[in-house]
Amino acid sequence: MSTIGIGSEANGEVVVSADVPPTTSTVIDTVIMIGDSITVASTPALQEMYEQLGFDEIIIESKQGKRTAQSIGSNPSGVDIAGFIVNSPDRNDDHSNELWVVALGTNDINQYSDAAERATAINEMLQTVPEESPLIWVDTYFEDQSEGADAINGSIFERVLDRGNSAIARWSSVAADNGNLRNDGVHPRAQGSAVFADVISATIIDFVQLT
Repeated sequence: MSTIGIGSEANGEVVVSADVPPTTSTVIDTVIMIGDSITVASTPALQEMYEQLGFDEIIIESKQGKRTAQSIGSNPSGVDIAGFIVNSPDRNDDHSNELWVVALGTNDINQYSDAAERATAINEMLQTVPEESPLIWVDTYFEDQSEGADAINGSIFERVLDRGNSAIARWSSVAADNGNLRNDGVHPRAQGSAVFADVISATIIDFVQLT
């Protein structure tokens, strides 16, 4: 597979968000993304972006209200979705060719009693994603619950970067830019969906060796 260029623009600036050196693992030809309503709204832009980057297989699993580690009614948690994908008989036992993108955490804001509970939820996801797969986790932004978002993001940063072979896509750094979000201060407008995809694209280009 091959990239179409070196960089993606978000509101006129290249957003490079990886927090660890680029991975030099096996050629990555598959991307698996699990997300919530922000991913749902951005799926067309994400699909186009992943195609432009040259992924041979693109799997996007997202649903409004999705939590990281807690299933709600008919809405399975991100952990459950990841486990289903990993254990699917259609998939190879070697996942080193897969890039995993997790865009969860917004629906976990202010849902835990302390940092230990937040860490447990994030760890469940990290333990489910195959160890040999590079991972990008997209952080959260919630205008009216900024302290809760900061708490979730802090737990995400600490746990994800301790994992190794991982990076953070910093949606929070551009989400509040003019025209990106609806009036609720959480969900993207069309422009914001494009920026959301751009942030992930720039992180992939900076972090993963695509050849």
